[in-house]
Amino acid sequence: MLNVVIFRINTIAKLGIYLSGSCIYIKNMNRQLLELIFLSEKRKDLILFLKDEPKSISEIRKDLNVGLVAILPQIKRLRDNSLVLKAGNIYSLSPLGIAVAGKMQPIIDVLSVFGSKYEYWANHAVESIPAPLRGRIGELANCTFSEPPDRTRLFEPHREFVENLMVSKKIKGIASIFHPDYPSLFLTFAERGAEISLLVTRPVYERTTEEYGAELSEFLRFENVSFYVCSKKIELSHVVTDRFLSLTLPFSDGTFDHKEDVLCFDPVALQWGEDLFAYYRKISDKITKI
Repeated sequence: MLNVVIFRINTIAKLGIYLSGSCIYIKNMNRQLLELIFLSEKRKDLILFLKDEPKSISEIRKDLNVGLVAILPQIKRLRDNSLVLKAGNIYSLSPLGIAVAGKMQPIIDVLSVFGSKYEYWANHAVESIPAPLRGRIGELANCTFSEPPDRTRLFEPHREFVENLMVSKKIKGIASIFHPDYPSLFLTFAERGAEISLLVTRPVYERTTEEYGAELSEFLRFENVSFYVCSKKIELSHVVTDRFLSLTLPFSDGTFDHKEDVLCFDPVALQWGEDLFAYYRKISDKITKI
């Protein structure tokens, strides 16, 4: 179990994921400390419980729902390793414990994101996510995955993606690949009155103007749309609406994944998606006509 945790933490660290914006990488926590914290749910929970303020043993037993026989040995191990202090019947984190506790929750959040489907994240280019958003990837903790129903629809927009898009009132999207269905699809949404902001790479824009110039010109006439072109390299694609977030990452070798999208419906994940769009919008040019 510990080896799996350490392997995943080291892999996450290689991707450049920071802890709460700190310049200290996860991998700088040594094996002994990782074992002490993460090999016991009781020790992990206790450190997080004491993070805000000291607690009595009765408060610890009640809030963590543990008995004395179960929790006292774990408290002793934390005290022996200078993470927890005792004054009478009150326990508190030591200065070292406070420092460790400040790093724990981001690790737990990141492991929560990667834990449910670790193979997906390990085989995809997580590093294609801009560093400020990659550092907040724990905000996607409750994500699910979308797949096309069968291989005959492998290159079509995913059903769940389109269904959620159809009932969204506000849509923001980043496209790093060209899909022939999208010009007419988003034109339809604009005609229905949805508030739409689209951002594409320069190659996608050039192909769209060449092959779907009429649709793009009509799209740009709507007051409820915005269109941006980014000349910087973008490898991911994403859509965030008032209902959901969809994130498509390339494989680690750079090839585009047509099969699986990350889907999130939590408000915190939607804000993450909004901030991802804002990140690229700041370095893009707004297009009002061809």
